[in-house]
Amino acid sequence: MERAQHKATIYDIAREAGVNPSTVSRALGQPGRVAAKTEFRIRRIAEQLGYLTQSAQTTGESLPSTGMIAAIVPTLTNPLYAITVNAMQRRLETKGYGLITLDTDQKPSVERKAMSYVMRNVDGVALLSSRLSEPDIRRIMLVRPVIVLNRTAPGLNSVVVDVARAIDDAVHALKESGHSSITYLAGPASSWSNEYRRRYIRSAAFRYDMTYRVVRECEPSVAGGKAAVEQYLIRPTDAVFAFNDELAAGFIAAARRNNLRIPEDVSVIGFDNTQMSSLLTPTLSTIDMKSEQLAERAADTLVSAIRNPDGVRPEPITLTAEFVKRDSLNPHKRSTMKLGPYAEIRRSSDTTVLTMLSNAFNETMPRINEFMRTHPHIVIDPIEGRTQENTLSLYWERVINHRSVPDIINVERTALPQLAASGALQDLSSKAMEQELGPKVDRAAWQSAHYAGKLYGIPGDQSQTAMFYRADLFDRYRLEVPDTWDAFYETGVALHERNPNRYMGVLDTTDVQHYLSFFRSARVRPWTVENDSTIVFHMRNDLVRNVATFIQQCIDDGVLNAEPMWDNRYMRAKSGTYLTVTYANWLGKILSMSYPADQGLWKVTLPPAFADPSQVATAEIGGSTLAISAGLPPKRMDAAITFLKWFQLDPVSVELRAPGGVSAAAGYVEDLTRRGTIDPYFNQPIYDVYAKSAARVNRDWDNLPFYSQLDAEFARLIVPCLKPGGRSQDLLDEWERRLKIYAVSQGFEVK
Repeated sequence: MERAQHKATIYDIAREAGVNPSTVSRALGQPGRVAAKTEFRIRRIAEQLGYLTQSAQTTGESLPSTGMIAAIVPTLTNPLYAITVNAMQRRLETKGYGLITLDTDQKPSVERKAMSYVMRNVDGVALLSSRLSEPDIRRIMLVRPVIVLNRTAPGLNSVVVDVARAIDDAVHALKESGHSSITYLAGPASSWSNEYRRRYIRSAAFRYDMTYRVVRECEPSVAGGKAAVEQYLIRPTDAVFAFNDELAAGFIAAARRNNLRIPEDVSVIGFDNTQMSSLLTPTLSTIDMKSEQLAERAADTLVSAIRNPDGVRPEPITLTAEFVKRDSLNPHKRSTMKLGPYAEIRRSSDTTVLTMLSNAFNETMPRINEFMRTHPHIVIDPIEGRTQENTLSLYWERVINHRSVPDIINVERTALPQLAASGALQDLSSKAMEQELGPKVDRAAWQSAHYAGKLYGIPGDQSQTAMFYRADLFDRYRLEVPDTWDAFYETGVALHERNPNRYMGVLDTTDVQHYLSFFRSARVRPWTVENDSTIVFHMRNDLVRNVATFIQQCIDDGVLNAEPMWDNRYMRAKSGTYLTVTYANWLGKILSMSYPADQGLWKVTLPPAFADPSQVATAEIGGSTLAISAGLPPKRMDAAITFLKWFQLDPVSVELRAPGGVSAAAGYVEDLTRRGTIDPYFNQPIYDVYAKSAARVNRDWDNLPFYSQLDAEFARLIVPCLKPGGRSQDLLDEWERRLKIYAVSQGFEVK
């Protein structure tokens, strides 16, 4: 407790980081003055020690208003940025603010210096298509309100244009008109929007079975078109997407000089829908990025943040891009290009390219890029599914229809048995793998990567349950934090009688996992998977019914409220609705982003016990595993295993994980505990709680090998009755009957 109350100083940070106090001062106060790696490490230690939060709360410093806002842009030679800045300036003038614009010449180092220069001279900062790292951006937030355009990050005010549907519309139009292959002329490697577009073009090409290639790091200008055509002609395709309209225009001009006809030989699609696109011959098909709307929403949001700094939580604003079809798309294309297997232009012939399907890559791309930097002959090609549900559906649809599947899939652990049982995943079992990797992974996470005694992947994170609670509200109502579920119920009844708008806790109905976590924590098994073909159901067992009855009683008496708890970004309920949330450890990150004003009010402890608090059992909710699709040839298999091991367990990769996640690498949590790491939001050494929870996970538990059906029946049958008087426990027999029918239909033996 003494460590938690100690006010950290720059000397504490310097000692922890192994640098001089003056280096700490420069790193935190003048970004860009020290090496980026050193600055990042100092920043992380300062956050862990609570220094940044403490400084903001105790200094009382109030910077004077200037009436000016800064817009930092990569280059004003790009018409899109010029249009956006002009629209923002007009909007800000109506609100009494002037605009300073800084052109960074597309260089992150210049952008970092510009950010340092303006942070104390303006009231707020708008970053357009920033090339900076996320920690760099978060630094300026400590001094001035920031909004990010064409990029998003958790907990930041941002305005982005969702291009997924527009890209899908464009690729679908290409497919319908006879095109079978696509090249993407990529923009700057440091551009977030470039990577965002590339991933969705890649995913759409995969969805429509179109060959895909990429020419990387094209100069995003008309002049960049000549070099782009030279690279394109090495392995030509039926259609080209260009990073922006300027690059597309340069490509068209250079293609004609090489005797290519547009669109007869190659169709061309740009991005931005600038005035140039409608003046070209032929007129350019493009993705309209809604630049003026983007600028206006950004200006409004930034001014609101300046005038009301303690107001609502940061919200990502999302506009929808639109595909504008014009003459540069051939409506009757007959593919004449001879195409080989996937190969990135500028990659050597000995390069192994591995496709990887995951729901999202925003937080993992720094780790993937570092892997490719240190393993230059292995390329990871991301395919984004956007949500866990859609990712699994996309993969499963291709499995059952015998279509090509990605080489690697990042799958939620509850769904892994379904894919393993179908034969879709590579069996990685071997004595050598178990001996090499088993000791390096958290025990519960390692077990969940197995099905029917065989290993099918390497887990990436821990997801054991903890109880998050509002300490201030327990004090206000003079309640004790419960350590058993009986005490939880009694305390919840008393609370709800005093304030019907507050509940002791929430039952998340987003999917079946939270509901099942009660059974797992009670050491009660609704079923047993005996081997890869036999399932024994116990859902009519009295112990199973007792747990279901307890859940329903909590709902009947206002102790628990059953509803979808979060929207994949933030908690849905307003702050203070729930005094506790018992959920996976990763929820701590969601709480901190959802309720920033509640910093220091939330605390973490072990979940309640169903009997003796000293014998509490915990469960898992979520958690992901990297698996390999079955049938890869030996060379590709070796490359895939190399990637899995590095990505999940290498210390460099673990260090690069996004803050808030808990790595499955053995010792990760214990190491943070030994360091006495204080989480700045909870103002508490939360990792010692996570370590205790990890040691108490009930591992006597099986996930059914048809999770999708289990979840679907839960949504259809149980969720509608999770309301006062719903008698959901009476539906266990019917739930079991439906699951048995499905299991038999899939070839399982049911007992």
